[in-house]
Amino acid sequence: MTLIRFDKNYVEITGHSNYSKAGSDIVCSAISTLTQFVAEIIKRENFGNYTVKDGYLKIELKVENEFSIKLFNYLKEAIESIQKDFPKNVKLEVK
Repeated sequence: MTLIRFDKNYVEITGHSNYSKAGSDIVCSAISTLTQFVAEIIKRENFGNYTVKDGYLKIELKVENEFSIKLFNYLKEAIESIQKDFPKNVKLEVK
């Protein structure tokens, strides 16, 4: 199961969804694409940074402005949608 923790200044993603075998897991692919896209925007816009390892991504927000806050909120909404469709594979915790 993929665990995604949202806090005010970070989002942390751990684990694998185990929906399907590696390379064809659409749940992992969707989560990875969304979170890596947001991580790169945060870094390129100098709003924060991220750490990535196998099965792990943490995006840390250092600058809070309208754009960065919206970006985090849109990411959270997208993850909520995936969790709704795949509740056995994704767990979302919001603090």
